[in-house]
Amino acid sequence: MHDNSASFVPQSTLKTTMNAFPFPPRWILVLAAALLSATALCAQEKPADTLLGDPLKAAAVAAGARQLPGVTLAEGVSEITGVAVSPLLGVSAVGAWTWWTTAPELRTELPWYCSPYAWGIGLGIIALCLMKDVLGAMVPAIAKKPLDWIELFEDKLSALVASVGFVPLVALAMAQVERIQQAATPGVAMLPLASLLDFTVHTPWISIPVALVAFTVVWLSSHAINVLIAFSPFGIVDAGLKLTKLGILAVVVGSAAIHPWLGAAVSLVLILIGAVMAGWSLRLMIFGAVMGRDLILDKHAGKTELESHGARGFLARRTAGVPVRTYGRVTTDELGRTCFTWSPAFFLPRRSIPLEEENLVLCKGLVNPGLARRETPAARVRTVVHLLPRYRGCETDIAARFGCREILDSALIRGFKAVRQWLVDVLNTGRAPAAA
Repeated sequence: MHDNSASFVPQSTLKTTMNAFPFPPRWILVLAAALLSATALCAQEKPADTLLGDPLKAAAVAAGARQLPGVTLAEGVSEITGVAVSPLLGVSAVGAWTWWTTAPELRTELPWYCSPYAWGIGLGIIALCLMKDVLGAMVPAIAKKPLDWIELFEDKLSALVASVGFVPLVALAMAQVERIQQAATPGVAMLPLASLLDFTVHTPWISIPVALVAFTVVWLSSHAINVLIAFSPFGIVDAGLKLTKLGILAVVVGSAAIHPWLGAAVSLVLILIGAVMAGWSLRLMIFGAVMGRDLILDKHAGKTELESHGARGFLARRTAGVPVRTYGRVTTDELGRTCFTWSPAFFLPRRSIPLEEENLVLCKGLVNPGLARRETPAARVRTVVHLLPRYRGCETDIAARFGCREILDSALIRGFKAVRQWLVDVLNTGRAPAAA
């Protein structure tokens, strides 16, 4: 059994679906990148040297609310966490709400993401994604998968924009408001731990990196849900994962609305969970990026590439202590043995593990092939390496290169063939010839 969750779309169906767009999908991705990158430029109608002054001026205005010391810090933690769960939606919603609740004469002092140009473009893209999900429920899951792959890269680009142009400004604003509020509340003794926290919050060289790390670990866990959605072959699973992500965002926003400290506590729990899952989420993010790139750009490997560089892919399961979804190459060593080679952290010296080629078989996937292991002809097939989609059509060359015993159809392909045969048998209205 070929345990490959990314293998479910026939190549012919994929090409037909992607060719149905009015222009190539790769240009859709480029257009989305241009729109998001131009957001900050459209929003900036004042000199660039006032960019860092915006949140500080806004903080001075907000200090008039006479909040208790520390409340603004709690709100900032919840805000960064909520934006990390869904960067485009979070930044657009925060910008629109801030612009709406700010006096008209003070709106020119707001940061770039509060400009109607910025949150208007963001909410427009969100509306298109929502329309895709609503209309996609009426068609087979494979029909909207190219759009899911494009949305996967949109989430990456949104996170990059938010980490550069949103999180540092929020961290600076939190520090400025806290400083103003503490100055307005004299005579309050501070414990040593509180003094350390105060120093951390009010030191940009510490507070901004800490905010970026918190944002990154939460976004990685959230983005893992997007990867699972993009490569899930079942519409009901897509809907469940989307509801899960929406529920997490609702919990963050709802708890912060009940009380800022409750929102901060929930956010810290999510940050802790994200930190624990960071390695797994990072490998899944790389898996989605590399697989999605090959699918969107419709890459194909030639025989020369296969012979000179081997076959690129991801480990399908933990093998010899190497984590699942480690990115590397299937190659042959000096003795001609098949092995998986990778570079830890992408820059450390290369390492290799053998793949026991005497038990290897090649599985044809609907999106990408895979190397699998089967001890006996009657044993279950267990996938070892998910090869990239660019190797579709090269199954015979790969099997010959790495000594695979046989070439099999994946479980999904066998399932589709069984369904097709069942439909042929049921719908067949022909009659057998009468006996003589």
